[in-house]
Amino acid sequence: MGHSAASSPRLLLILSLALIAGLNALAYLPGRHGPFVFDDFNNIVENVDVQSAGAGQTSLLSLARPKHHPRRPLAELSFALNLRAFGPDTFSFHLVNLGIHILTAWLLWTLILEMLKRREGPRLEARSYYLAALAGTLLWSLQPVHTQAVTYLVQRMTSLATLFYLLAFFLWLQARKPFRRMLKTAFGALALLAATLGFLAKEIMLTLPMILLVAELCFLGKDRPFWKRRFFLLAAVLIGIGYGVLFLALGPTLAPERALNLSGPSWEAASRIWSQPRIIGHYISLLAFPHLSRISLDPEWTNSTGILSPWTTAPALLALAGWLGISLFWIRRRPLAAFISLFFLIILLPESLWWSLIPLDPIFDHRLYLPSTALLAAAGAGLAWPGRWQRQRLSLLGFSLLLLLLLTAARNRTFSDDLRLFKDTVKKSPEKARVWTNLAAACQSRNLSAATLHASLQAVRLKPASSQFSLNLSRIYLASGKIPLARQAAEQAHALKPDDPSPLRVLGLVEKAAGNPEQALAWFGRAREISPEDPETLEQLGNLYLELDRPEEARAVLVELLRRYPNLVGVYFQMGNSYVDQGRWSEAAEAFAQELRLFPNSPEAANNLGMAWLKLDRPDRALPALERAVEMVPEDGIFQVNLCDAQLHLGRLDLAEGACRRALALEPSLGLGWQKLGEIFLRAGRRGEAIQALENADRLMSQDQEVLDLLERARSPSRP
Repeated sequence: MGHSAASSPRLLLILSLALIAGLNALAYLPGRHGPFVFDDFNNIVENVDVQSAGAGQTSLLSLARPKHHPRRPLAELSFALNLRAFGPDTFSFHLVNLGIHILTAWLLWTLILEMLKRREGPRLEARSYYLAALAGTLLWSLQPVHTQAVTYLVQRMTSLATLFYLLAFFLWLQARKPFRRMLKTAFGALALLAATLGFLAKEIMLTLPMILLVAELCFLGKDRPFWKRRFFLLAAVLIGIGYGVLFLALGPTLAPERALNLSGPSWEAASRIWSQPRIIGHYISLLAFPHLSRISLDPEWTNSTGILSPWTTAPALLALAGWLGISLFWIRRRPLAAFISLFFLIILLPESLWWSLIPLDPIFDHRLYLPSTALLAAAGAGLAWPGRWQRQRLSLLGFSLLLLLLLTAARNRTFSDDLRLFKDTVKKSPEKARVWTNLAAACQSRNLSAATLHASLQAVRLKPASSQFSLNLSRIYLASGKIPLARQAAEQAHALKPDDPSPLRVLGLVEKAAGNPEQALAWFGRAREISPEDPETLEQLGNLYLELDRPEEARAVLVELLRRYPNLVGVYFQMGNSYVDQGRWSEAAEAFAQELRLFPNSPEAANNLGMAWLKLDRPDRALPALERAVEMVPEDGIFQVNLCDAQLHLGRLDLAEGACRRALALEPSLGLGWQKLGEIFLRAGRRGEAIQALENADRLMSQDQEVLDLLERARSPSRP
């Protein structure tokens, strides 16, 4: 009997945690292969710090102070570890994000149990507490609004910070229990560690000291007057000071282009602050009615310009003031309800106000991820709590959870394809230029030229003063061969931002495509004058010198590029090509080998390294490099031909013939493949097959002297 009673809570625990993990995995399954989108690129894909640490080129310790997000090194470290462990495939990123989400849900379940046990009133059976905690956890974790914090990969910053936030709060609650002093101190130290780690993921941890103070006011140590709880008040203040020091130490100064206009009648910061009550109202409505038509990756929002503009500003302000007043009134009478209410406001309002101080987007769904934990947990637990109408409430809860699961799965399906995602975003935010340019990029990756052009024109129409959008349009015209239109769009971008090297680079590419290399050099030169360290300008300039058969000048530019960016992908490859142009095969081989040391997954570098060794008459050293290139890209016919050439040099005729036949099966019009096959047949004494192969080569490589000589040898029995 005693054993059964002891095992029942353990069984409930296992079932609860398994159900939370299983249902969330089911809801997020459709988004498991979703691509990198939107800010994923500048934070992960194009983030040099993350990519170099992830590839093992630099130490993970280099991310202690990353350049892109100096205040969020833990998040960037997690991205680099993801790359180093699993490579660039997005599936592993989604798997880790889902794992963080499930861990957070499990922690929330534990916290709900902790808070319910602090509830005044008669004690209930264990299953009642477990069911209430399970209901609250699922109501939060299956919210489709939270898809953006989990499936949108870069928002690991938010989910990771939330995990550590709840962990720090849980550990603080343990430190406040009547344990021995040493154990209390250990819990307090662990809480501080968790809070510090969370801060290094995202700055929302700055609100934790205030949450701890509210917990003190509401239900911690209620048997003692508030002013006598000195140790914990002091600890909360010290945590706040510590966060302030960390923020000042790690936080960058705001860039000049992000500075607000604080003068004149249209004070931007005031407009954003006036909007906060409406924003909070919008967030509450999203939690209450999370229909997919209301959830967007990049939502549109119109700020308030005064207390009556729009008219909903004043009612929203009054509602917020009333909510805050009632919450403060409840501190003594309904402490748990007061804590839940203040938890939401304290976490959400500062983050919204922070983004009001810099001109970034005022609303994003992922900002609800942490604040909503208390509200949704309370709502779910309330629906499952024993009492009147419990059966009906549980039926409503079950229906709601099923609906939320289906909506979350549908939202994840939208995230699984970038074209589908940005079509959805454009539909919901048609007047936002940025979403059109993202749709254009998705269309361009699928060679949907008409759709790409339409989306880019829409972006320029909505934001004609944007140099970047005009540049995107210029690149699209250039890709489709519309040189005059590409030149016009690039010139417009240059006129809008004359000190930006990007339009000058694009003008250089336009003139290069138009067959005006000297004009292209002039544009690249001007871009270099404006930004001497810009890697893209130096790379384009080096490439153009190579194409103009000016290898010495190309190499001088590439050396400068390597001096500034020693781990930049492709630079040693281009350097090797510059040596190839001059027949300096030893130096070319060293350059290609260096590219492979830095970027082992470059099939082009492996192929060129092998060809350089062949030119140096070292087929034994060429073979491993060429086999590596074929292994990486087995469907490339020319790589197979080069492998055939190495085998031929080594006298391995059967292996050489196999490689050539594979090449020709892939690309029957590959003249070089027929030539090498003819050479193999000649060496094997199979003259008839050699003639047939070489005639095919001659037909495809008209009047090639080497082919003609081989063909003459094959047709003359007297010649060896």
